[in-house]
Amino acid sequence: MEKIDLGIDIITRDLSAAFLILSRLSDDGTTATLIHRYFQRELWTEISMADRLIMLAALPLVPFAIILLTTVFTVLNGFPIKKRTGKGIARQIYEQITLASRYAILSPWYYIFELHDDDKRERAGEYLNRFEMKGGLYKLLRKYNGGLPVPADRSTACIKDKSCLKARCSDHGIATTPILWIFEKGQIRKIDWQDEKLPEIDLFVKPLAGQGGGGTSRWDYVGSGQFRYNDGKIVTGDQLIEHLRQASERKTYLVQPRLINHREITDLANGTLATIRVMSCRNESDDYEVTDAVFRMARSAASVVDNYHAGGIAANVDIQTGELGRGTRGAWGIVADGWYERHPETNVPILHRRLPYWPELIHFVQHAHSRLFSDQVVIGWDIAILDTGPCLIEANKAPDLDIIQRTRSGPVGNGRLGELLAFNLRRTVVAKHALLETDSL
Repeated sequence: MEKIDLGIDIITRDLSAAFLILSRLSDDGTTATLIHRYFQRELWTEISMADRLIMLAALPLVPFAIILLTTVFTVLNGFPIKKRTGKGIARQIYEQITLASRYAILSPWYYIFELHDDDKRERAGEYLNRFEMKGGLYKLLRKYNGGLPVPADRSTACIKDKSCLKARCSDHGIATTPILWIFEKGQIRKIDWQDEKLPEIDLFVKPLAGQGGGGTSRWDYVGSGQFRYNDGKIVTGDQLIEHLRQASERKTYLVQPRLINHREITDLANGTLATIRVMSCRNESDDYEVTDAVFRMARSAASVVDNYHAGGIAANVDIQTGELGRGTRGAWGIVADGWYERHPETNVPILHRRLPYWPELIHFVQHAHSRLFSDQVVIGWDIAILDTGPCLIEANKAPDLDIIQRTRSGPVGNGRLGELLAFNLRRTVVAKHALLETDSL
């Protein structure tokens, strides 16, 4: 999944002509423009000569890519947007082409960020493109540790490896999901469950190094030593073990207990575990600050995960109060169904709901960043709120900002996250060039 995401970001980067277009931005002194400039200038020196040649070779294809994407996404979204806002199809097409040529914002993001709204389009330059962050700047920040001394032992590998993350959390007393067993190459490694049989509880199975909810499954315990798969199939515990043994020949899997959200928000979860994506970033005092948060919930009760890119609903969370905004979808640029004040399947209210344990969650994330990943400038945390309090589910070293900017109905480039990214990029660039000068001596 990570390799596929990176491939998409690189293709988007090249077919948007971002390196050419962003070089023409006027220097208005804002943090958003500074971030765009760092992407355009610094990443050119970071990528290989082969990547540069590919980027240059892609330039003649850029107009065709813009026309194709404009056609496809106008077909998918144009008439619902016209019905909702009154903006005509021809005008939407003109605005998409203008934004692509001025800010390298392609058609999917015209709709994701609702840039058909005139007020939002006025701030188009403040939006941070996915390909800028995931396709380069996160890696640059990580490589040079945001301009601070780079430790010999990096924590990066533990972010992706869930068993390593679990061990790291245990060492620092940070609540996370237990790992009962690990299935790898047909063998069982017992972690938090030492019996020979599976525990008689609902189970959640996911790949050791998975992202985005891919490859996950739920097995509900139905009694008499039997488990029901999320498609309705019922197997015995022994049959489930054998199934996982065979599956683990191709991919390593974790078996975990199924967690249940805090009783105040189980109605929002719609049968899954609802999680909160929380952004934390190193600040000017070298502490770790929470800047943004999004609550994610499954749209359908048939879904196993709440992930936004798996069709889930996301709602902005007010950092100060823990209050939810409206829910929305649109991860892939298809935004025809708009926004929800109530859950579209269960009809429970979303707007203005307050999350329990919110001050504790902010402290939890700041503590986790400083204890687990102090050598990472930015982390996107996936946190579940249980009856016992916040619980870490996963950490992401290159979190997607589309979900943040979509749900907050505005850009982050000149907000607090943009300020912190720009601050850390300044230090990174200074450290990078100092190192290059030292190496050249």
